[in-house]
Amino acid sequence: MPRRPHAAAGHQSWRRAKATPHTLPDVRLDIVREVPLAFDDDWVRRVVTAAVVAAGRRTRTALTVLLADDDHLRHLNTTFRGMDTATDVLSFEGGGPAGNVAYVGDVAISVPRALDQGDRYGHGPAREVGYLLVHGVLHLLGHDHEDDAAMMAMRRVEEDALTRVRLGRPDAGTA
Repeated sequence: MPRRPHAAAGHQSWRRAKATPHTLPDVRLDIVREVPLAFDDDWVRRVVTAAVVAAGRRTRTALTVLLADDDHLRHLNTTFRGMDTATDVLSFEGGGPAGNVAYVGDVAISVPRALDQGDRYGHGPAREVGYLLVHGVLHLLGHDHEDDAAMMAMRRVEEDALTRVRLGRPDAGTA
């Protein structure tokens, strides 16, 4: 069979060529597990990376995720914020570069509280833990919810990140 004139030897047709993956930002992630969580490190990494992408960050980024219990989060909240109460997520901004990577900080999540909230809110543990991860990472990347406009902007980025990892709201497409 003769070769098509426009196809070079060894060239695959575009119909058979494999799609190349989108280039994702380089995210260096340390995960500290003090309590068990059913989601593996790859899942946590995908959620964190989705938050970084949704926030529009394209540079190398490093952070740590702590998966702990209420007692540890209460201790952190008391020590660093002066609030003697447990909470679901805390973010601690980093001190800057770690080598040639920007160390943005730490996110601490109370796993038991996240699992309870996922049940209480009716959307399950994956969406709740995913939401808390995204929320904490976005704080490290400069987002806040101090006023209505900032809160709405942050919520849009959160939902974008969660949708990227198939944790978006089931009713997000309807209004």
